Parts: sequence; structure tokens; C-alpha cells
Amino acid sequence: MKHSMMKKNLDRHLVLCGIFFLLVCMSITPAMGAFSQNLRIASSYSNVSMRTIEGDIPTWYTGDQWTYTVSPFSFSSPNGSFDGSIENFRQTVVEIVDGTYKITITGDINGDIQVNDFSGELSGDIVGTSYVRVSDLGQETSEFHSQGTITYIWIPFDYDLHVYTSSSPVLEVYDFPLHVGEQWQLNGVTNVAGSLSIQGVFDQSFEENQFIDETVECIQQEQISVPAGSYECYKIGRESSLSWFSTDVSNMVKTTIDQSSENFTMQLVMTLQSYTHVNQPITVSEEISPAVAAPGVSVIVSGQAISTGSGDPIQNGAISIDIPSTGESYITTTNSAGYYSKTIEALTILDDTPSGREAGSDGIIVTCTSGGLSGYRVQTFTTIQDTAPTTPSVQGPTEGKPKVEYSYYVMTVDPEGDEIFYYVDWGDGTNLSGEGPYDSNENVTLSHTFAKKGSYTIRVQARDTYYAVSDWGTLQVTMPTESSSPFIWMLLHRFPLIFSLLQQFLGE
Repeated sequence: MKHSMMKKNLDRHLVLCGIFFLLVCMSITPAMGAFSQNLRIASSYSNVSMRTIEGDIPTWYTGDQWTYTVSPFSFSSPNGSFDGSIENFRQTVVEIVDGTYKITITGDINGDIQVNDFSGELSGDIVGTSYVRVSDLGQETSEFHSQGTITYIWIPFDYDLHVYTSSSPVLEVYDFPLHVGEQWQLNGVTNVAGSLSIQGVFDQSFEENQFIDETVECIQQEQISVPAGSYECYKIGRESSLSWFSTDVSNMVKTTIDQSSENFTMQLVMTLQSYTHVNQPITVSEEISPAVAAPGVSVIVSGQAISTGSGDPIQNGAISIDIPSTGESYITTTNSAGYYSKTIEALTILDDTPSGREAGSDGIIVTCTSGGLSGYRVQTFTTIQDTAPTTPSVQGPTEGKPKVEYSYYVMTVDPEGDEIFYYVDWGDGTNLSGEGPYDSNENVTLSHTFAKKGSYTIRVQARDTYYAVSDWGTLQVTMPTESSSPFIWMLLHRFPLIFSLLQQFLGE
């Protein structure tokens, strides 16, 4: 009779066990990736660039490993509950294929489970594989398997759980680089499929879609302490969860979930315990200038490749530059000092995390290979929805004297109200580059002295803060006479014949 009652309750409610496992996997996996400095394997070359700059995407390498504890972990509904923890929740990067990290996940789960009149102690392990994009840490697919026993009274029952998840579009949990106050949208559908069986008692498959439509915000920066250490973090808020991302450890160090409704509650705290970090044979630095720009702007990707072991520069190393979101690839080589540089044209990047004027962001992956060794680095490039400033107006004296300073007034309007920089070509071989920034629609005074007499075309171009440039505004000026002292000018005007003779003598 007890066996029959237990089977009935399980048939109605133990699918909740599968759901709580699923929630753990979905909530933790995207946030995995932090590491503690106390276990870091240091490079023998101490002057190489760090793997992550402020707020930007981390670069993970094959062999990197992170260990977490999930405690407490509680789940309850009117018909069932679980109260326990996951220990040794470990993530390891085992392979990088076609721009995707392959990550293995293991852990030990223990706790008390209750479903109506059925209660027992659950003990098992978790193994799984997750695939995450290198360029933005977008979550592609995950597959998890948990098995162990549920001890009912004194009788152990073996259980076996399989869960597979995939998201469409790929779930971009982050919108790198992170900035305090930034908000972005998560939209999509996550498909969940799997099966749960308890030996001789229960066997059921399940599949459902989870619709995601929420706003994520980088709330503030604050100091967070976890067993792995104390870190300055970006606090990231979702509808029912908070996470803390640290550039020192290159990812999340803590995640909390507190979800409650009329028939459902869930609480979870995940904290980083330790990490091991494996260096690549070649250490690659990367700088993108500008890192945020309008489409069509020339962008310089540069850096240095160094032997991690010796610190020597990689000479004539093959450099490949890849932008996965646009499919662009470029090649170049390092020079004798290990430096590389490549100028590319920014194409529009579109992603699935809309954020203000941002069209999209994606990592640019730089890889260096030399003598059978390799290394790579990821850095985020962002394109902005931007309109170029209007053609500048140029006003001022159109005639004057050489060696006399004159003021000219320029003004332009930026449709988005961005700040303005001016490039001025005075037409005499001198120029003024990057003057600014100035407000849109601000009258700007620029002064110049023409050294010689002649006719000149003043050209002025405006660019906004995202490097969108205007057409050239122009003004024609002439400097017909040389500047002299007032006494000389008085004589010339009083005795025009002398002025005429001087003109003939000078050939004017």
C-alpha cells in the first residue's frame, strides 16, 4: 500500500525534482567562470597584460577550472520541497572548437526531499557539458545528468535524471563591456527536455519552453567577499536574481536567487570557492581603438604577442583577427618586437541584448600562432546607432592681412546631441586636429594667423564621440596685403604714387 501511494504521488509531483535540477543548471552555468587568485598559476613573465580589462569580457583557456558551493538551495511548492546543497560544483574548460568553449560540469547534490506523504534523503552526483560562445559568453546548449539514491524511510531507490537545454536565440546573459547604470534586454525561448526515473517506481519524460523577456541592469560596484577572496564587483540584477562580476577574477564570484510566487519559492546562493588558471604558450594583448564607434569608422586592432615562458616577443608570428558576429576575418604578422596592428572598417554588429543606442557588441578574437604554439585574446567591440553631424558652418573675415590673427566661428549640430570634435584645414599647410569636445549647436571660436598673402580655403569637418564624421564646411579667404606699422600705412595712403612704384618694383 505504501508502495502504491508513493508511486501515485511521484507520478503527479516528482517532475518538480527535474525542474529544480534544471533551475540550478540554468541559473548557475551562465555565471560560472570566476577564479581565485590564491590558486592562480603565475606566468614566468610578469609584465604581460591581464586577461580582462575593466568590465570587459574575460578570455578563458583550455584547462581553466572553477569550483563553487551552492548553499543554501531550497525549493518548495504546495506538493513538494527540497532543502539541501550542491558541493564541489566544478566547471572545466576542456576544449575550444569553432569559437565555442566546451565546458564539463560536475557536482555532488545532497538534501531532504518531500512530496506530499513521501519524504526522504537525496544523495547523488551531477555531470554535464555546456557550450558557451567565446566572443560574448552566450549560452548555447547544456546537457546534464544526475544519478544517485532517494532513501525513503530506510529503503534506497535509485534515481536517474537527464536534462537538455537550448536557447533561441543564444542566451546572452551579459552585455559586455559592463557599465554601472547600463540596462539590456534578454528575450528568447529556452527549450527544456529530459527524463526522470526512479527504479521500479517512476519513469517519465518531460519537455517545455521557458519564455524569457526581462530587463537586466548593472546596478553598482561594490566589494564582495567569498571563500576565494574579496573582490570589487559589478552588481548585476535580474528579475529574481543578483550576480556579482569581478574583473579581477574575470567573471561572477557570487549569484543569489530569491524567487517567490503564490505556489512556488526558490532560494539559492552560489559562491566561488577556488580556481585554477592555465596560461597559454603565447600571451596575446589586444587593444581596439576606438572600442565604440559608428559603422563605417576605421578601427585599429593592435597589441603584442609574447612567449609566456620566456617573455620574449614573438617575431613574425601569424596573427588572425576574427569577428564572429559579422563573419569578418583578417590576417597580419608581428614585427621584430612582437607587435601587430591592423586597420579594419567597422561593420554594423547586431546582437540579442538591445541596450539604448547600442546596435550590438561582440568580441574580436585575436589569435597568434608561431612554431606550433598559439595563444589568443578576446576584446569587445561595440557599434552604435549613430548619425553624422551636419556640415559645419564657417564664418569670419574673408579678407585680411598676413601675420594678423583673425577669429573664425564654426558650428554644427549632431542629431543625437553627441559632443563634437573639429578638424580644421586652414589651407596654408597647417591644421588643427581633434579640437574639442564641444556641445552640439555651440558656436566655437578658432583663431589663426596666415603667414603669407594669398587666397586660402578654410575647411572644417566635425566628428562626434562615436567617430561619425560630417561633410566639409568651407570658407574662402584672401590675404591681399602684408601687415606693416601704422606709420608706413599712413605714408602709403598719403603718397599713392610711392605705393604704385613699390608694387611695380615688387612685381605685384
